Amino acid sequence: MIKMMVTVVIVFTFCWLPFNFLMLMKLEASWDLLPYFWFAFHWLAMSHSCYNPIIYCYMNARFRSGFILVLHGVPGLQQICCCIRHSPPAIARNVGSSVALAGKY
Repeated sequence: MIKMMVTVVIVFTFCWLPFNFLMLMKLEASWDLLPYFWFAFHWLAMSHSCYNPIIYCYMNARFRSGFILVLHGVPGLQQICCCIRHSPPAIARNVGSSVALAGKY
């Protein structure tokens, strides 16, 4: 859990630091590249919210099990996605158990 939280903080810092640095710098408004840098750094900062679920899924077996369980409710997804071909009852049994927490299901 500590590794996951440290990873989330590092990714947050990496994503938001360039944008905040750009906002704190005293730049001339006439600088031609300012809108491009602002857009790129703002996009990087906003993209941080997309990285959290990936981090949680990679580092937390309970989150991963719950996510796969939710995917089983999506009609037609089992035929095209190889990650949810497990039987739903087996995954539902392991959500919240010590087996799921250990990442062995």
